[in-house]
Amino acid sequence: MKRSVAAFTCAGAAAGALMLAPAAVNAQAQAREKVTIAIGTDVLDASQVNNTSLPIYTKCWENAGLDVTLQPTNSTTAMQAVLTGQADMVNMGPAAAIIARTKGAPIKAVYLNMRHNFQFPVVLDSSPVKTLADFKGKTIGVLSYGSQMVQIFKGMLTEAGLNPDKDVTFVETGSGAQAVTALSKGRVDIWGTWDSQIATAENMGLKLRRFSSPFAEKLNFGGSYFVRDDMIAKRPQTIEKVLRCVAMGSVTALANPQGSLKVHWKVFPLTKPSSLDDATAIRQGLHIIQTRGEFLKLEPGVKWGEIPISAVANMVAFMKANNIIQTSPKLEDLYTNQFIPAINNFDTAKVVAAAKALPQ
Repeated sequence: MKRSVAAFTCAGAAAGALMLAPAAVNAQAQAREKVTIAIGTDVLDASQVNNTSLPIYTKCWENAGLDVTLQPTNSTTAMQAVLTGQADMVNMGPAAAIIARTKGAPIKAVYLNMRHNFQFPVVLDSSPVKTLADFKGKTIGVLSYGSQMVQIFKGMLTEAGLNPDKDVTFVETGSGAQAVTALSKGRVDIWGTWDSQIATAENMGLKLRRFSSPFAEKLNFGGSYFVRDDMIAKRPQTIEKVLRCVAMGSVTALANPQGSLKVHWKVFPLTKPSSLDDATAIRQGLHIIQTRGEFLKLEPGVKWGEIPISAVANMVAFMKANNIIQTSPKLEDLYTNQFIPAINNFDTAKVVAAAKALPQ
């Protein structure tokens, strides 16, 4: 699914009785700066509300003079799109970017969206697999071979004394219903997934157990926005504008989860379950948004998007200790907080008030 902001905002303007002539609408769209954001998942469920539907619905990007196109895909394809110039930014986990940077790729994190590790291997509650050591000889279904979760899980298994390249088998099962089915039907023993997908499976009635490890619990360098070095140098204000809207979307989603859910369904109608009554759909959607909220909310004294150097250091140490990377890159080459003051230049109280006014 590929959606552009213009496709939604122009329709919204017409529906709102602004009634601009087609030529005027086209002229406005052409005047806005085009920005393409690749997303390291093809699942635009309600967990993505802060960085997709809310900036679209509130016209935050449009009012900032941006014409944003979203490209949901997988982490490998998303990062390559940025490195080859087919996309300007990518929202994904940091492992693939760290690996790429050690090989000379000019890619750097500019905004921390997910502030904790949100990717976990899970099993059915009835599974005989009780510890990470029990993963030996088992098959693990993952979104894609290039996704960050594979690197994290390999590190966890190494930490548990297993050889992740010999003792387990990774297979691609995609996401959503097909991945849930692969686990529930026994086609994989373990499902590698993330917070909102776990919530979705729980909404379907599955009882799951998730696994972590002591070091994995320290991985606070979660899903982030990455750009090329040349964009940092040449288009700093664009980065600030895009991510200020993401930060405002996070404030909105946390302040009014149900209103944000309704917004997401309005912007992406196909994400609303058609087989459920409204009450059930709302309850399940809220479970997804509130689960994601636990990973979005800020620690005391921290600003939206701010990347702690300790989080970067812990991720690098984890990857190095588990032979995911062979050299330790300079931490300052992996991230920058130079845009954080400008990104946070908004009135939080006004954003919260606007959030409370969203349709319930």
